[in-house]
Amino acid sequence: MMANMRILAIAVCALVLVVLAFPPLFTSVYAFDSPEMILKSSFVDSEGRVNVVGTVRNFASTPVQVTVGVETDDGSTLQKQTYGKVIWPLTDSPFKFVLDDGVVNAGEPFIMDVQEAKVSNYDSMLILSYNGMAVGEEKAFVGTVKNIAPFEMYNVSVFAAVHSPDHMSQLDTVRSNIIPVIKPGEQVEFTALPDPAIRSDVLYYSCAGLDYDNPITTIKTGDGGFVAYNLNAVAQVNNLRYENLTDSIAFGVRPYPPNGTTVNLQLPQYSQNQTITVMLDGELHEDASIWGDGKTLYIDFFVPQGDHQVKIQGVRNVPEFPFAMLALAAVTAGAIAAAKFKAAFKIS
Repeated sequence: MMANMRILAIAVCALVLVVLAFPPLFTSVYAFDSPEMILKSSFVDSEGRVNVVGTVRNFASTPVQVTVGVETDDGSTLQKQTYGKVIWPLTDSPFKFVLDDGVVNAGEPFIMDVQEAKVSNYDSMLILSYNGMAVGEEKAFVGTVKNIAPFEMYNVSVFAAVHSPDHMSQLDTVRSNIIPVIKPGEQVEFTALPDPAIRSDVLYYSCAGLDYDNPITTIKTGDGGFVAYNLNAVAQVNNLRYENLTDSIAFGVRPYPPNGTTVNLQLPQYSQNQTITVMLDGELHEDASIWGDGKTLYIDFFVPQGDHQVKIQGVRNVPEFPFAMLALAAVTAGAIAAAKFKAAFKIS
């Protein structure tokens, strides 16, 4: 039942998007290459303040950060980022302005600034489960977030657009309580409440998403140790893990740009002779660039469009050559010492 409700909420969100994003339909060529505001409205909250709300959808092929502006009757222009700091391609993020006391009129909200966000998407490592229908007398938005990543996620919150039964307007924008940390494998509950002034009209929530701080990227290796790394890619990254058998960092990657993307990875350099191998879909990536400065290894490689599996092998590899040489030197020194000892006491 809950799954069906969630599907219904997503379907209604898509329906609202189609109706509002294409007026009038087929009258002109629509450019699917930039963020657009698909919903906007305003209301007076329970404290008498004007609230301006809406939702931005990213039609671009890369993740973006969007600043929304609104002009007020006192001549100022307010600006805020959307609730999701990064809006991934073909996803939505709502926004909300709460105007100061005494400001009673505001213009239409508008997209003020768009910046491409060159960051990795770890959303797939947080499993968001919710029922889109409002719950209880408070018409709450409730659910759970589970961390399936091998590292902790910090300052996680869930946001959503609030809708009435007519499906055609956005009543409010809500954000849940901030969860300071979610440990690997941990599942936590969240709650978000609409403003009391519009509570009686609330039916369901849609276009829910996650906001979080970039993770502190260390992966436990299963033997009490960990591997520190820094990964940057304009792509969705999933199932990131350490594989002890092959001494690898492994993950799935799906580039956002239609022509593919470059993955940049940094790892600690344990030795000048450390050997790193990049495997893409089980094959050696011969064009990968790998170099080190004595402290850090820099690994750059291109991933084409589509879903791919990557393995970076040798991430903790400390070459055995120096130890073998030490052992050989010890054996050799011992043999020489024994020979000298025998010669010193040889009876002629």
